[in-house]
Amino acid sequence: MADYHIHFSVMFPVGSAGNVAPALALYRRLAKELSREGQTIGFAAWADDEPGGPELWLHDDGCGDIEHVITFALRCAEAFGLQGLWGFRWCLWCSRPRLDGYGGGAKLLDLGRRRSLDWLDCERWVARCVAGPGQPRTPAEAVLFPVAAAQGWTEAAQARELLAFVDAEIAADPGAAGRLQAILAAAAAKENTMLCRECGEPMFIEENGVSHHEGGGLDGIDYDRDADHVAVAEVEPGT
Repeated sequence: MADYHIHFSVMFPVGSAGNVAPALALYRRLAKELSREGQTIGFAAWADDEPGGPELWLHDDGCGDIEHVITFALRCAEAFGLQGLWGFRWCLWCSRPRLDGYGGGAKLLDLGRRRSLDWLDCERWVARCVAGPGQPRTPAEAVLFPVAAAQGWTEAAQARELLAFVDAEIAADPGAAGRLQAILAAAAAKENTMLCRECGEPMFIEENGVSHHEGGGLDGIDYDRDADHVAVAEVEPGT
């Protein structure tokens, strides 16, 4: 049996010395939440005493979890009003010489906007380069590429996030491809890009008049922002 491990070590700025203890409290809270769900938090967090600014040292503790780090970083950004870009890189290691056992990647976050900005996965990057530009390599790309070409879309960070998510959905349920095509067709038919007056994030209004914040799921809705406040357009469509 082969064991797969993710390793990383990175410094995370928390804004001020007064934020170090509350940030560690957020870490412990996240660890408890994950424990209640039957998970172990996928990184360790330590206060750093080195000069250069208040930071936490985040590193894997044998086998890291990238999503746990992202969740923690965005929670800190929200709690302490952090701004600017922050990112980290990781490596994938395997206890046996498996073909899929080695690689790595990087993640870039916009702390001010509390969102993922870009990401890189070595395996996907190599495969895309070998396939050549514009050549679909996965079921999700086969669905998305024709729509992207028709709309003149670029391969932006959000599109890459969507590709990874949709590939997993199609692998689990082939019928997801047809649903995705319907969602993309509806998105391409929108005449206006609306921003929420409250948070400045993209939003849309359904035919029944219900407004939603745009999200990365297959239904295109950000339920967390919808729960926080009602999406109200800065400029009503058609004006």
